[in-house]
Amino acid sequence: MEMPKLMMVEPYQLLLGGMVAITFLTIGLTVGMSHAVGRNILRSRQFTCQTVVDPQAGEIVWTVFHQNEAQSQPWLRIVPGMEGDVSPQSRCEQVAQRLDRLIPQGLQALTYQPNVATPERHAVCAITQEQGDRCSTLVILRPDTDPTAFFGELTAPLRHWGEALNLETSNQAPLDLQPFLLRPSTQ
Repeated sequence: MEMPKLMMVEPYQLLLGGMVAITFLTIGLTVGMSHAVGRNILRSRQFTCQTVVDPQAGEIVWTVFHQNEAQSQPWLRIVPGMEGDVSPQSRCEQVAQRLDRLIPQGLQALTYQPNVATPERHAVCAITQEQGDRCSTLVILRPDTDPTAFFGELTAPLRHWGEALNLETSNQAPLDLQPFLLRPSTQ
């Protein structure tokens, strides 16, 4: 009776097999992590959070920043009046992540309106090219929060930057974001 011959694996075959396994593992981790965080992790984030000292009050405020070319520009201040018991840092990260997800959909403007689920409350939301008139909620306001005053405080850094660029940025809603997304920052 003849013994079966053992198949000999060449070193280059082991190397190729290892490279294929690492490639599939990397792709799987990238897709899994992208799904878990809700954005493509291979693309750099356009919105991040930093603390800023409010020049008028002298207190530290969490602020959403937009990365525009090589510089960061403050966009939104995390101010009191939002629904939920979340730290300002966590709320800032949530808003930044939501804005990051809306960039590929053609982020166009910010506004506020009565919240569909709870009409006695207002929501600050983003208008995108892809969603048309349907607004994506960024934050829901507490029932006793004045939406106009809140929107003004929230968007103060963005409007201040707009004034420096000679844009009309009064406390209007919707606030057109296109000039801010298309222009390089001036710092």
